[in-house]
Amino acid sequence: MAFVNHTPFPALAFAGVDQRGHSFHVVALRQTYTWNETGKLVFADEQEPLCEADAYFGDKPEGSVRQESDLCPYKPRCDVIVNASAYAPAGKPRRRFAVRLEVREPGTPAPLPRMPQGLNQFMAASPGEMAAYQVALERAMHTELPGVALIDKTLAVTGPRSLVRRPFLLRLPAALVKLGTLGLVRLPTWKLTAPGPVQVVPVRLEHAFGGECCIDADSPAAHRVPKRFRLAPEHDAPRRDAAGVPVAYDDFEANPSGRGFARGWHLSATDTRRLPAPQIAYPAHPFTLRDFLKACTGKLDAQAPLVAGLGVRPKGYPERARLVGTVDAHFIQSQAALPPDFDFGVWNAAWPDQQADALRGDEAITLTNLCAPDTPAAGLNAQGNHVLRLVLPGHLPFVLVRFENGSIGELAARLDTVLVDPERHRVSCVWRATVATQPAVRVLEARMLTRADVDALVRPPSPTREQKAAHG
Repeated sequence: MAFVNHTPFPALAFAGVDQRGHSFHVVALRQTYTWNETGKLVFADEQEPLCEADAYFGDKPEGSVRQESDLCPYKPRCDVIVNASAYAPAGKPRRRFAVRLEVREPGTPAPLPRMPQGLNQFMAASPGEMAAYQVALERAMHTELPGVALIDKTLAVTGPRSLVRRPFLLRLPAALVKLGTLGLVRLPTWKLTAPGPVQVVPVRLEHAFGGECCIDADSPAAHRVPKRFRLAPEHDAPRRDAAGVPVAYDDFEANPSGRGFARGWHLSATDTRRLPAPQIAYPAHPFTLRDFLKACTGKLDAQAPLVAGLGVRPKGYPERARLVGTVDAHFIQSQAALPPDFDFGVWNAAWPDQQADALRGDEAITLTNLCAPDTPAAGLNAQGNHVLRLVLPGHLPFVLVRFENGSIGELAARLDTVLVDPERHRVSCVWRATVATQPAVRVLEARMLTRADVDALVRPPSPTREQKAAHG
C-alpha cells in the first residue's frame, strides 16, 4: 500500500491492530497554528512534526509528560491538553486563585425580534415602537449566543506552602495526650503551613499531589530503614541512575512526579522535617494534612481525587492503567497482540474531564489565568482575570482511499488531539483516520478542505434567475 500526502502538513500512514487481531490502516496528520493580536488562528510558518515518542518536560523521563506520541492507532474520544502556567489575576501575587479551561461549540446568531404591527394589517406601528424595534434588531444582529459547553474545568492554585514537622518540645505534649487517652486522641506531629503569595505557578504534575520515596543502598539512611520496608532482592524498583540501587522504594502510582506524598519509614530514616506541599488541586478536593498523614501510614486511597492537572494524565494513573486489560500468564504465552479486554481509551492522554466525544474543528477554547498578561489577544475581564479566547479555524482533513479493485472512497478524519501551549503561542491539532485492510487498499491520499471549502459545501445554492422570477 502506498501513501501520498497532498497537504502541507506532516502526515504518516502506519498499521494498527485491535484486540480481536484484526489489522487496519491508520493515517495521522498534525497541524500547527499560532495566533495574532485578534486571536485568529493561522498556520504557523514552521509545522511541527508528528510526535513519534513521548516528550517530557526537561531532559529526564522522571518528569511529567509534555505530549504523548501521535503514533497511536486510535483514540475513542478527543483529548484537549493544555501545557501552561497559572498567572495570578491582574498580575498581582495572590495566595490563592483559580484557573479555568472551557471548550464550547460554535455560537449561533441571536434570534431577530419580530417587527411590530399596528392595530390591524393596514396600520403601521407607532414611531416609538419602530424605534425600539430598530434598536433591538441592531443589538440582535451583533449578538452571538454561546455554544454548548463541551469541557468546563476549574482548578485551584495556591502559593508555596510546606508540610513541617513540629519541634520536639511541641511533639512531646502530643505524645502525652495520646498516652493519657489510650490513643483515642492524637495530635498531629506535622502541620501544613498557609500558602504564601505567588504570581506564576507552572500547571504541571510536579506541583500536584504525588511523589516517591527512594533510599539507595549507598545512602547513609539505608541502615535505618526497618526490615519490613526493604525491597526483596529480585524487586525491580525504579532507579534514579545507572548506579543507584534502591534498598527501599514506594510511590504514589497516580503521580510519582508530584509532591506531598511520603511514607513514615522514609521520613524517619532520612530525618525529614520539611516537605513541599501541592499547589494545584480540584476545588472540591483540596489537599489537607489528613491526606498527608494517611499517606504516611499507607492508608491513602490510590484513587483519591488528589492529583490535578491540565496536561497529560500519567499512564500509571489507576483508572487509565486498567484500560490496558488483563496481562496475565495466559496472555503473555499467547500470540495475541492485545489482551481480549483491551480498551483503546488507554490512548486518550487527557484527564477524563478534558475529553470530548468529538470535536468538529471549529470550537472555541477559552483559557482563564493560563497565559501571561502580554500574550497576544489576551485581555482582562471584569474580575481582573487574564482571558484568552481562541477559535479553531474549521479546516477538515480527510483521506481518499483507492482500493485494489478500482473503487474510490472518502474517509473522514477525526480530530482526536488538541494541544494548547500559550507559552509558545502554539495550538496543535492531530487528525486520525482508520480503514480496514480488507478490501485491499492500493493508495491512501491525505487531503484537506479549507474553511472556505466547507462553507461552500454547506451554504445553500443561490437561486437561479428563473426561481427569482417565479417568486416575484
